[in-house]
Amino acid sequence: MPHNDRAAPFLLSLALLLAACGDDDAATSATDTATSTTGTSTTDTSTTDPTTDATTSSTTGSGSVGESDSDGVSVTDTDPTTTTADPTTSTTDPTTTTDPTTGTDTDTDATTEAPPACGDGQLDPGEECDDANNTPGDGCDADCKEEQPPCDPDGLYQVQGAPIAYTCCQGLVAVNINAFILTGDGATIASSPSNPKTMTGAATTCPDGVFSNSAAIPGGCTETFKVSGEFTDANTWSGTYELDFEGEQCSCFGGMFGTPCVDQLFPVTAKR
Repeated sequence: MPHNDRAAPFLLSLALLLAACGDDDAATSATDTATSTTGTSTTDTSTTDPTTDATTSSTTGSGSVGESDSDGVSVTDTDPTTTTADPTTSTTDPTTTTDPTTGTDTDTDATTEAPPACGDGQLDPGEECDDANNTPGDGCDADCKEEQPPCDPDGLYQVQGAPIAYTCCQGLVAVNINAFILTGDGATIASSPSNPKTMTGAATTCPDGVFSNSAAIPGGCTETFKVSGEFTDANTWSGTYELDFEGEQCSCFGGMFGTPCVDQLFPVTAKR
């Protein structure tokens, strides 16, 4: 039995060693199981609809990140419901701009009418005419005021009042005038109905020109006819008509043939 006394302590030590190894394995297995269970998480991922512009928010459910269920499992719950931006609700009108001085929108499509202007072809307040240009001399000047047509002094001017009449030497000299006719810009003036001699002089102008024309019939009694005047407007002139006589025969042979011829001066106002 000395053999058995030595074997018993050895067998007891082996049994204790095996028991200790078995406890370590069980503890390791339990730790691994707990670790595996704790690391498991479930994530619900929402799918974004490609027809929407953007996913703006997600709603976290009752199982939020950081919380664990009774089994120690962390659960994340994501609400797939998304909010999308409506592309039709926020648009910029390309026809409007912002005035940097006032911060207000201005409509660039608005048609701005030009202010009334002389020469635009429209008769505006304060204009007497508008011939669609600013060229003077065409009846409407550069300020849209009516221009008087160029004044032509030529024409027939009626004597205002009684006609000019004079006779001497028993009618050898007879003057009867109720009109004057100007031609060549007034360079020549004839009288009507009687016209002893057409009178000549320098050309004149109207409405404010002057003239002095004359003519003579030489002889034993030289007769000189002279008309002088000044335009008072475009169609009227005032002046005088003169008859001058010089020579021996102007006495009508001492009165044997009627009343001698003597100088005459007639005031004249003539109008066409």
